[in-house]
Amino acid sequence: MVHVKIITDAFRFERFILHIPLSLFWVVFLMFTPYTRAQTGMAVPNEGAWTLDRCIKHALDSNLSIRQAAIQVTNNRNELRQLQWSRYPTANAGSSLSLNNGRVIDPFTNTFDEQTIESNQLSLQSGALLYGGGQLRQGIKSQEMAFEASKEDLNSTKNNIALSIANLYLQALLAEKLEESAVKQLEMTRAQRERIQKLVDAGALSIDNLLNIRAQESSEELSLVNARNTTTNALINLALLLQLPDPSSFRIKQATQFELQIPLEIGIQALYAQAEQRMPELKAAQLREKQALYGLSAARAARYPSLRGFANMSTVYSSTNRRFLTDQPPVITGTAPVGYLENDPTQLVVRPVLSYPTALVPRFSQWGDNLGYGLGLSLSIPIANGAQVETQIKRATQSATQARLQIQTARNQLFTDVTRAITEYRAALARVEANRRNVEAQRENYSFSERRQEQGLINPVEFTTIKNRLQIAEVNLEQARYEMLFRAKVIDFYLGRPIILE
Repeated sequence: MVHVKIITDAFRFERFILHIPLSLFWVVFLMFTPYTRAQTGMAVPNEGAWTLDRCIKHALDSNLSIRQAAIQVTNNRNELRQLQWSRYPTANAGSSLSLNNGRVIDPFTNTFDEQTIESNQLSLQSGALLYGGGQLRQGIKSQEMAFEASKEDLNSTKNNIALSIANLYLQALLAEKLEESAVKQLEMTRAQRERIQKLVDAGALSIDNLLNIRAQESSEELSLVNARNTTTNALINLALLLQLPDPSSFRIKQATQFELQIPLEIGIQALYAQAEQRMPELKAAQLREKQALYGLSAARAARYPSLRGFANMSTVYSSTNRRFLTDQPPVITGTAPVGYLENDPTQLVVRPVLSYPTALVPRFSQWGDNLGYGLGLSLSIPIANGAQVETQIKRATQSATQARLQIQTARNQLFTDVTRAITEYRAALARVEANRRNVEAQRENYSFSERRQEQGLINPVEFTTIKNRLQIAEVNLEQARYEMLFRAKVIDFYLGRPIILE
């Protein structure tokens, strides 16, 4: 239920606003013109008379709550895409470059060496979930439902914003109508004062009659000032809600006709059956139940083993990896003792020490020569994990139960709203008829009293009382007509009818 605070108690608008359902976006969205989507981000100049359709489209483009709800939809879509990509293998590449000095291990020979060694390693790893008990699949379905539910939440937020706009718009319309009524009443009083002035000047009436009508005229001038202030406040409040840069120049377009006789040929159950297919709150609740059920299946799937496959490829480069130059002769760098002569132990035998020229193996050649591969499987069997799986299952079960209760709550609320919509429309229609009969009677009484007052057969106090009764009756009729119109549009909304008010 949306409870909207009424700005002015004089209008008593809360009699038919306090129990408006949340999901009346199309009611208020189409009350003046058919719905057409506005271009996102398009600036709307604050000039000319605004229709309700224009007000709502502008609010849908600029309202912060709607933008926040749209961001949540985007976040859920991104999370869904991330889960969907989780079904595919992963691939990650890595590289390392290091310089080591002192007694270090040569990564090429895997032996200790005491020189500055540059090493460079490249690697590529890939992995994929081969079997996970359906946990990933159920998780993706659960996130799909969350994504769809967030879109319905966005629609619900639009409904609430549109309803707030329509509430203030109708208040402004009613305020302008009541201001027009105050102007007419003041004109009638001034015309009456001129007639009394002539009668007083002619000596037909005493001066107290003129004083009384002047007091009445002053009172109605004050009422007109108050009515104009109320209209101004209603327009400014609507302009501020629309976040317009110049609220003082904001104007709305008056409706030119009303349908006062709208037949109601559908019962509560039939209307509820049609409304049940359209309300975003109910759709969101149903989607969240599916989300919770898929989440429960994903939690139960954690009981089963999971099998992953992996593959890797790596290679290494080392600055100590050198090759002999076979196209160049060796160089004698010295001698080394071999032993002594057998027949002369004092005679030392030596051999030449040869140094073969070498060159560093190129980096790309080492990467090709040292390339290695690996394949494998990894099996994980849950046995004891601190009751984490069972706890998650219990939580998911409670979430599913809560989601089911939320659906029933949404249905009960919708049925209450539909019942109230029909009941209040019938009551509003009856009030219009009763107020119309009252206005007709008060007008006849006023016309008759006006003639008697001109003839001096009724005093000004009695005539003023009769006139005030007529004014109150006309105000009540105007309020009843707006209430009846709004209630009729609620019924049209639930029936899915095109709702247009010009």
